[in-house]
Amino acid sequence: MSIGMDLERFGLLQTVVNEGNYKSSVNRFQEENILLPTFEELADPTKIPNPVKEALKQIDPNEAHPLNLFRVHWYNEYGTGGTVDVPQHIVLPSELTGVDAKIVLAYGNRFPMITAHKVLAAYSCFAPRVISGQFNPTHHRAIWPSTGNFARGGIAISTLMRSRGVAVLPENMSQERFDWLDKWVMNPDDIIRTPGSESNVKEIYDACNELEQDESNYIFNQFSEYANHIGHYAVTGRALGHIFETLKINEPQLNLAACTFASGS
Repeated sequence: MSIGMDLERFGLLQTVVNEGNYKSSVNRFQEENILLPTFEELADPTKIPNPVKEALKQIDPNEAHPLNLFRVHWYNEYGTGGTVDVPQHIVLPSELTGVDAKIVLAYGNRFPMITAHKVLAAYSCFAPRVISGQFNPTHHRAIWPSTGNFARGGIAISTLMRSRGVAVLPENMSQERFDWLDKWVMNPDDIIRTPGSESNVKEIYDACNELEQDESNYIFNQFSEYANHIGHYAVTGRALGHIFETLKINEPQLNLAACTFASGS
């Protein structure tokens, strides 16, 4: 049944569309011993295979090791490299918020490599493009436009998947972001600085429009990649739901409410 949408454009393909690209990815991953976690495993890390869990005990969460793909979830324990039964979170008291409703914050800094959940957004966008044969790690460059964390997340994920990534971000973003990128990119030219700062998003995508003229550059736009939203629905949604159900054990009268402030991840 057709839904009237360009599935290839929005990263929603469920079949392989380019066997050559797909085989190149398989060969690269076999050579580099890269395993890709399923979204079910990221939503419920207890389902990660035991050999992977054992191997992770010897791997630093901030290391550019392919198995750290299995840490791209909400169940990491702060500072240990291990996991927790329930995603770590904090409940803000009414004395602080001024409202009766409990406001619960899940800690995004438990994610590996960049201490931000944007590695999940990047993996959600990148993995479907690879396994459908749209992205070829031996040919394409993954272009990650952002004001910072999505670009860093993209560089982290593409590096773990042994693909060349390019960060496109405003030149006046924090030095911390650029220091991190300097250590992770394969080539200094893979950091593209656009004019302005946080609010200069147009300039980022102007640069992407130019880069897109080269067919070897593959743009990952977090706002138009439907897989970004689907990844969060499958993984983040489950994690937040788990937190709520855990709180409700001791306070069964609790009801869940939510709101969306923006289309970003």
